Amino acid sequence: MSLIFFKMDEFVCGCGCGRNEIDPGFVAILDKIRTTYYDRPLVVTSGYRCPEWDKKVGGKGNHPTGSAVDMLVSKGTNMYDFTQACFAMGIPRVIVYRDKPHIHIDTVADKPKGVFVL
Repeated sequence: MSLIFFKMDEFVCGCGCGRNEIDPGFVAILDKIRTTYYDRPLVVTSGYRCPEWDKKVGGKGNHPTGSAVDMLVSKGTNMYDFTQACFAMGIPRVIVYRDKPHIHIDTVADKPKGVFVL
């Protein structure tokens, strides 16, 4: 897979186990969003999580399925434009946190779709 802005090792589990079961197609979509719609850095803060690490960090999401990431977006980002870019590329769900510096993006089909502010 040819990626422009991301490297697959950015999505390795943060516990140190070395596992990386992130969906390569999902990463390709993120790379396309960065390339086509969003000309600013996106920093992966949490990609794949092994089930043990997900439990330890209080995760309840889909990082262990390889279909979710948390990312930092650049300051001054128009979140409406960013989320519209995600939707245009087939990302069904974006979560913006009021008290955290990152956003959550996933491709899980059986979860509610849209933008959620928590």
